[in-house]
Order: sequence, then structure tokens, then C-alpha cells
Amino acid sequence: MFPRFVAASGIASIAIALGSLALMIIPTVSLQRAYPLTTIWCFVPLAWGIWALVTPAVWLPQRLPIWGAILGLIAGSLGAFVLNLPSRILGITVPAIVRGLAVFVMAGFYYLLWMLVRVAYTTLVPKPEQR
Repeated sequence: MFPRFVAASGIASIAIALGSLALMIIPTVSLQRAYPLTTIWCFVPLAWGIWALVTPAVWLPQRLPIWGAILGLIAGSLGAFVLNLPSRILGITVPAIVRGLAVFVMAGFYYLLWMLVRVAYTTLVPKPEQR
């Protein structure tokens, strides 16, 4: 189980570091407005690790990207509709349809990131010897 946690947490940490760099490069986003996002990001590696731990055993490792996309739908829905992060960070009202589309984009992005989790997991787990 530990390799699942390590693989998911490691990829999440790398994604957050790249996301933080992107926030600093975008001139229209001030770091003062982005504080809710950066605060949430502190917990993402732990959440991804726990999410990897609750992955159904039959889904390992082939269906990890689908499992990650499910997490993306959950996280995207919370971020876009419950916390309304797009409006808070951009400082303008973002229509619900745009936030809804962002949820699906986030699920697709999570799918791609969890493909990396699958690669990391298969690298960490020793393969049984074939005779």
C-alpha cells in the first residue's frame, strides 16, 4: 500500500510546484488573491496519497487514471462551485457554465497526472519473477 501513497503524493507534489510557478508567471493573478488555492494545495499530496490507498485492488495499476479523473471531478466541483475559486482568484464573476467546463478540464488534467501516478507506482512495485 505504501508504494501507492508514495507514487500519488510524489506526483501531486511535483504538480503543485509547477502550478505555483505558473501562478507566479501569470501577471493578472496576484498571490494575495490566490491564497485560498495555495492553502488548499498544502493538503493535496496527502489527499492524493489517501485516494491512492482507497483505490480498488482490481483497478491497480491499469485503471489508476480513471480513479484520478474521479478525484478530479470531486476536487473540481468543490473548487469551482463550493469554494468558487475561479472568481476569487481572477477577481471577476465567472459564469456557472464556464466553471462547469473547468470541472471537466480539471478531470481530464487529473486523468493525465494519474497516468504519471500509474507509471510511478509500477516503477516502485517490484514485478514478480517469471520462470
